Order: sequence, then C-alpha cells, then structure tokens
Amino acid sequence: MKNTKTLIPLVALTLVAAGCGEYSKDPVSDLETMRENSRIEIQKGPDKARVINNDVVRTEYIYVTKEESSIDDKFITITPPLDGSFAEGQAGQISIRAAVHIPGVEIKLTGQGLPEGARLEKSQKDKDIYILSWTPALYTIPTTAAKKTYSIKLVAEVVKANSAQELETLKGLVREKTFNIDLYRNQEAPSGLTVSGLDSEVSEGSLIPFTVTVKVPGTDANAPKKPRLSVIYDRVSYTAGNSFLELDGSRHVVADLTKKDAEYVGDSKWKYTLIFDTKNISVQPQLAKDGTLIANADGTRVRLSFAVQSPYGLTTPETLVQVKIRYTKAIAAPRFDVSGLGQQALQAAPGQNITLKFFVASADAQAVTKVETAASTLAGSPKVECKDAATGAAKQECTLTWSVPCDAKAEALTGEIAMSAQSVVNGRNSDVTSYKLKVIAAQDDKKICAGAEAAK
Repeated sequence: MKNTKTLIPLVALTLVAAGCGEYSKDPVSDLETMRENSRIEIQKGPDKARVINNDVVRTEYIYVTKEESSIDDKFITITPPLDGSFAEGQAGQISIRAAVHIPGVEIKLTGQGLPEGARLEKSQKDKDIYILSWTPALYTIPTTAAKKTYSIKLVAEVVKANSAQELETLKGLVREKTFNIDLYRNQEAPSGLTVSGLDSEVSEGSLIPFTVTVKVPGTDANAPKKPRLSVIYDRVSYTAGNSFLELDGSRHVVADLTKKDAEYVGDSKWKYTLIFDTKNISVQPQLAKDGTLIANADGTRVRLSFAVQSPYGLTTPETLVQVKIRYTKAIAAPRFDVSGLGQQALQAAPGQNITLKFFVASADAQAVTKVETAASTLAGSPKVECKDAATGAAKQECTLTWSVPCDAKAEALTGEIAMSAQSVVNGRNSDVTSYKLKVIAAQDDKKICAGAEAAK
C-alpha cells in the first residue's frame, strides 16, 4: 500500500544514523517515536476504494395513444372455417368463431356480401359462435360452370363495454376478415325408385298402365333438363334353381301417349307413366334353360330393370322387376280344305292311280301347322305328304297319292283316310283338328284293270 512504502525508508534512515555515530539524539527516545508513528499508521486501516464516475444517458419513454381504424388481433379474433361449402337445394350451415379478449366487452359479428337467402346469426348454445345458414336456390350455378364462389366480409363491432367512457373509446373500431364459400350442384344421387301397378303376373293380350316414381335431388319443375328413365334387360336370363329362362320384358314397355313426359310431383320427386303391352307386342315362347321350347307352357317369364339418371349424370341402382305373362289367347286350330275333291267321298277302283291335292291352314299367320296321317287299312296304303305354302308354314299344301292294286277287293277299298292337324304359335299348341276322308269302292274297277291288262 502507499503508506507502507513511506514507512520503510524512515526505519532504514534511523538505523544508518545509529550505526555511524553521526546521529546525536537518544536512540531510546527515537524508538518510542517510531513505535508511536507505527501505531498511528496501523490504526488508519486500508486505503479507501477509488470511485469511478461514468456518465450514463437515460432515455425516457413517452407513450402516445393512437386511435386506429381496426382493433388488433389480440383484442378480437374472427375464425371462419377453412372449407365452407354448400349444395344447391340443400340446407347447410357453417360455424364461425368471433371472440373478444377484453373482459366485459361484447362484440357483434355481421356479414357483408352474403348470398341471397343466407343468414348470419349468433348461436344460442355456444359462446362466441355464429352460424351462417343458407339453402341455395336450385340452378344458381350456370350450366357452363361446376361451382360458384362467394366472397364474404365478416365485420366485428364493439357493442358493449365496462363503462360509457370505454365504450366511447372503442366505439366505431372494427375488426374485418374476408373468406370464401363455394356453392356446388347437388351431389346426391337419385334414390327411392318405385315401380307401381305392374304385378308379378299379367295376362296375355292386355295393356297394363304402371308408374315409376323416383326422387332426384337438385331438380324441380323448372329443371332445364328432365331426369331420364331407362328400361333395361340385363340378360341374366337364367338363375339357379329354375328350369326356364327369363326373357326380355323391356320389349313390352311403351310410353303412355297421354303422358309421354315425366311429371314433377313435388319434393324433388318425378313420376313416369308407362304401359306394359302384351296385346300389340307378341309374347315370346317360353324357353327351357337349354334354349329349347317348352311345349304347352302356361306362360312366359320375363325380367326388366329400371334406372333413372339425373341431369348431372348421377344414376339410381337398377331396380329389377320379374313378370310372368300368363297365356290367355287361344291358338286357332287349323282347318282342312278338301274342296278339290268335289264330292262327299273318294271313290277308288282297282288299278286306279289317285292324286288329290288339298291344304290345311291356320288363321294365325305366325303359326306353324303340322299334319299327320294315321296308318290306313285300305289296299295299297294311300300316302299324304305336305309342305309349307309360299305364304309360310301356317298353311300346308298337301297331296294324297294312292296306287290301288288291281286285285283289291271292294271291301279293301271301303273305309277312311284319317288325318290330324295342329298349329303351334311360340311353343304353344292349338287344339288338334281331326279329319277323316271317306273312301268307297268304285263300281267300274274291272274295266280299269282290264284296260291295263290289254295295254300289256
């Protein structure tokens, strides 16, 4: 320390003076003086700390209140949904959160640019929640567009505060936020297709009116395009457990000329009026599962499906209807025409060659007529052969040929030629028509045979 450095030279000087004899004072008295000085120095203690003064610049902050045109997010927050969308003709809602973070202060949220018919209302259940409700009118979206977007401005205004002064301070300050909502066409597929009036069994030769009703969301009486009905044969003709095929029933469905267009009946529902025609459209024959005709079947089983497509391409599932068409029309039995005979009975003489032409015909042009001849006991066994006429198989052109033996007795030339005919229409058989051609022995048979012997 500084004081210590001063003390050391003083002691050294004293000793030098004593040793050299050059110092004339009493050494004892000097020693006492030194001790006293030392004691005084010791009692002083250490040096005081140095104080360094630095100049510090103090900045004073001055707070200025500035009135803005909007309140910051930390006071009011508006949170619309990330994806707000609606569909034409369907009621929809989206929730929007609008909260104020100043105790005792209340706000009101309003919307600008809302679509026609849309409402923004405060929720009665949830705090700080507003509900945007809208049932968009049908056909709002142009036919050339897939959707329509609306830009909505949400505005939050302070309507209540803790005091009149605070309300006056906050009054007029607003928080704004803009978001978009998208409007799409109704994407709900048609449903509830119902076929009424077409029973599971109908009678042949009838005209049966029936209806198809279906709900097509997104449409009404003003729809620019009507829903489209399809009547389909799915070609699933055979199902396990059946011995028959189910044929095409869609061929019997025709439009009701008095109600050709689809009729709108309200609540997005449409009605189609149709006719199941087995009077003017012939019934196909019933087929076995191997494709062969089932003889004497009592009806034909058919199947048909219905589906409706909306104007926007959405389609119902197919609705299957199975119908048995019971046969009620009688198949006309064929008749024999032997007018070429010119007499009541056929006269036969020994040695005579007989050729007789006749025909058998059905009144139904679609029929196939079949002719059969029973075995004959007449001498020479007459034969009957038939073929289809030029007009079709409904008429058979027949020829009876008989070479009578010369040795035939009169009793062998007396009897009948028995024939039968039946018409078949679509696998259905008519009643059998029987015909018996009476044969008698001619009186001049010997002359015929005698002429034949002379010629030899």
